[in-house]
Amino acid sequence: ELWQEVYRTLKTGSFLLSFCSPQLYHRMAVAVEDAGFEIKDQIMWMVTTKMPKINRLKPAHEPIVVAQKPCEGSIEKNYAKYGVGKINIEDARVPWDGKPPTGWVAGGAKRRTFGKDGKTTGTQAEFGTKDANPKGRYPSNIVGDVLPEHQKYFYAPRATRKEKGENNNHPTVKPVSLMEYLVKIYSPENSQVLDPFCGSGTTGVACVNTNRNFVGIDLSKKYTEIAIQRVTVAEQSTTP
Repeated sequence: ELWQEVYRTLKTGSFLLSFCSPQLYHRMAVAVEDAGFEIKDQIMWMVTTKMPKINRLKPAHEPIVVAQKPCEGSIEKNYAKYGVGKINIEDARVPWDGKPPTGWVAGGAKRRTFGKDGKTTGTQAEFGTKDANPKGRYPSNIVGDVLPEHQKYFYAPRATRKEKGENNNHPTVKPVSLMEYLVKIYSPENSQVLDPFCGSGTTGVACVNTNRNFVGIDLSKKYTEIAIQRVTVAEQSTTP
């Protein structure tokens, strides 16, 4: 019933992202799909600071379902009518470590793997060459602690005590950097973002920091008050 209400309120083509525990993810994804959404992707937030429970492996990731309210016609036509439906890659690129690579084989869709050790279906002579996007790497659907040499591209650690605030005892606070990353990709600037489980308001802080409007809902009056506090502080820090 909840996802049906979310579906009803969203603009045609809008995206839905929802975190879940690995053991219950399949139930959540099916519920989202049964409400009418199309499942588009799964993002993995990788963390290394969680504690293991008895008779289980140490948890090191949280899956995020990425779903979309079906577009009306093509993505471009839907975007022209409703202002949503396209993901924003350019503002989510990760800057290169040094000079951007040059001389890649063009026609990336025809390539099987990427990187200097990857095999391709053609050569520079056949397809021509293409330089890397100067704005940075294409964002990935894995966010978190990967290999040391890759951390600068993917790393989004858990929220620190300073970031959460001294009076914030919410057990599953997400890092602001992670929510900013997701908000920038899946919602246009100046759009309205809904978080029906807003907890202590991290999504709201991310929206303020990235020039989005925010509607937050939570059952807990205590967490709602903390969320209002955090969002207000964020607004004050971004006001000239």
